[in-house]
Amino acid sequence: MRGIFHCLARFLTNYLQKTKNIYSNNKENKAMNTISKIKALIIGAAIIASAPVAAQAVVIAPPSGASTKGSAKVEVTVPEFIILHYYSSLSLNFATPESEIVNEGSNALNVTWEGRTDGSGLAQGSLKESALELDGGETTVHIPNVWAVRGFAQNGKAKISIEIPNEGGKLVNGTSEIVLSNLKITSEHGTAASVDVPLNGITKSNATVGGIDMDLNFDKTSLSGTHTGGQYTIIASTL
Repeated sequence: MRGIFHCLARFLTNYLQKTKNIYSNNKENKAMNTISKIKALIIGAAIIASAPVAAQAVVIAPPSGASTKGSAKVEVTVPEFIILHYYSSLSLNFATPESEIVNEGSNALNVTWEGRTDGSGLAQGSLKESALELDGGETTVHIPNVWAVRGFAQNGKAKISIEIPNEGGKLVNGTSEIVLSNLKITSEHGTAASVDVPLNGITKSNATVGGIDMDLNFDKTSLSGTHTGGQYTIIASTL
């Protein structure tokens, strides 16, 4: 590029010298004006010729991408708590048995003219069985799915227990009463007055569900209708 520029300058210089000689006679002023214009052209050409070189000289490549990284530790503290779902009231409606007659066979009695009779008759211990019979007046009621628990514990378990509070073991209707006793927790993890069960977290879909068993004694029950006053308490605690 420099060689081309020098050749061009030499050519223009020679051309100017010849032009100056030609116009020296009485045209010096006009020649000088022409020389000035040619000089301007030379300067412009020099600038144009040298522009790419200058541009290349000042171009700076962009820096390559820079990066760094850092790590952070994350801790989450989960509280220990438990959620108990339960029914605050239960109404047990026993099915109405069909009335029936039990034929006890025949009996022969001796009668006096005064109207007195002697001989054996019906006795409690010799009555024939009917369709509805209770073992000693007591029946065990199985009530499934009346409680559920979920939550968090250090070992992921909870203890579910059941008890009868004071005066909660008797249901009455006037002089008739039903005695409530022998309550137990039932679940797939066991049946007892107290059972350890898994909590499985707080989502409802993973809650542990269970039921209860209770004995009802009808020995002192003489009236139909609703008997009230029975109560039980379910206790759920983390382990």
